Amino acid sequence: MNERVSALNARLSGGVAPAMATPLKADGYRIDGPAVNRLVDFLLAAGVSGLFVGGTTGEGVTLPAGERLYLHETTMKAVAGRVPVLVHVGANDTATALALTEHAASIQADAIVAVTPYFYPMHDDALLAYFQTLAQAAPQTPFFAYDIPQMAVNGISPALLRRLGAALPTLAGIKSSHANAQHVRQLVDSAPAGSIILAGNESIALGSLALGAHGLISGLATAVPEPFVALTRAFAAGDLAAARHHQRTVNELLPLLPAGARIGGIKQILNERGIPVGPPVPPRPTAPAGVWPAMQAILQAQGLSSV
Repeated sequence: MNERVSALNARLSGGVAPAMATPLKADGYRIDGPAVNRLVDFLLAAGVSGLFVGGTTGEGVTLPAGERLYLHETTMKAVAGRVPVLVHVGANDTATALALTEHAASIQADAIVAVTPYFYPMHDDALLAYFQTLAQAAPQTPFFAYDIPQMAVNGISPALLRRLGAALPTLAGIKSSHANAQHVRQLVDSAPAGSIILAGNESIALGSLALGAHGLISGLATAVPEPFVALTRAFAAGDLAAARHHQRTVNELLPLLPAGARIGGIKQILNERGIPVGPPVPPRPTAPAGVWPAMQAILQAQGLSSV
């Protein structure tokens, strides 16, 4: 397992793995398979280091389990080994999460990722038992815990991460979207040796990398990958001035996403860029047209050509 985690780290470090939007048909419930292929090709052409499928931006927790299975299979086939695919299997009930975990292992996902159970607060003992159950169902697949307490209520503390390292032989690391850079630093300090830290908060992306995160997972990067690819490449090359420049660009783009319609805005950008991904899963709102032209103008002003 250490060899698999090391190989995965080598492929993800110094790059961004977009939290891929989920292409849906017009009804907002069924996966659009051909559109998955187009989105994958678009992102790989932009130079991403991996893909995170079915996470928060991918609306995984809002989709029926059958559609999630189809999404995971379709993405794995579309990628065909070109970059690592991290498959999100988290659910609010263990039975669904287990079924998704076993399926992800069967289609040879490069890693599985599980968010904490959400809505109801839980203590660390229960969270540890949940993660342990899932990891044991895929004993040959690297496992990431997913920390996003601002959405899930339950987060992953540094103390819990240390316990996960001791209890889970397959633990590859953590994906943390925590908005507090101090928390990210504490996770970096608490992670077992060899762990992969993937930062998900876009506004502090550069700071997270500087604190020791190995790479980024970004929702906006599924629609606007250019500044995130540029930021991670600049940081990996030791060009801090360029990395700061690209972080400022990211922070100019983020407020342009419509308030209360982030996923709708991300999907609208992709639709406007000629990558048809359909609407968000109802009742998430769609977004008005014009998001992409405003962002495109910023990218062009900063010398970032679009793919």
